[in-house]
Amino acid sequence: MNSKRLRFGIKTAPQNTTYEDMLRVWQEADEIPSIEHAWLFDHFMPIGNYDPSGPCLEGWSLLAAFAAQTKRLRLGLMVTGNTYRHPAVLANIGATIDVISHGRLDFGIGAGWN
Repeated sequence: MNSKRLRFGIKTAPQNTTYEDMLRVWQEADEIPSIEHAWLFDHFMPIGNYDPSGPCLEGWSLLAAFAAQTKRLRLGLMVTGNTYRHPAVLANIGATIDVISHGRLDFGIGAGWN
């Protein structure tokens, strides 16, 4: 018998919104046991059909803030671009957020094409 089960999470895009609104969504998700993980993106400007000059919060900084303001959710970026930051800096950022979150960071890395 397969013991794997369906898992649920959320992804919020930190663009054309406010920190307070996004924090509220993450804190509400943190209180819902069936939501196990939460994700942000790693883009420096809005993507999709949004105004490119609109607000876009930086993913790792925002993830650190949300790690400090939630207690249970696994968290991460979908997916961090490996060319955006020096590898040693990125490793230190990830390690710091893992400490802040008490081991809840899921680290995803990829090419980063946008």
